[in-house]
Amino acid sequence: MVFTKHALEKLAERQIEKKLVESCVENPDFIFPEEEGKKAYLKVMGKNYLKVIVAENENELIVVTVYWFAKTRLKRYNSN
Repeated sequence: MVFTKHALEKLAERQIEKKLVESCVENPDFIFPEEEGKKAYLKVMGKNYLKVIVAENENELIVVTVYWFAKTRLKRYNSN
């Protein structure tokens, strides 16, 4: 798993540990398709989800960005 510069910046800015991102991608609660062939991995983390946007490059996962996602938004997200 490779982290983009943007993803690393967002980890620091949002005070999210790298091991949480790795856990989310390795064992997600949900996976949804995103734009441009990317995927959103979501994992329950207390009152919110950790949402990790991932691109695939051959046999490599590239973490594009990461942020907290409110559980209340999942229904709306899933219906799109």
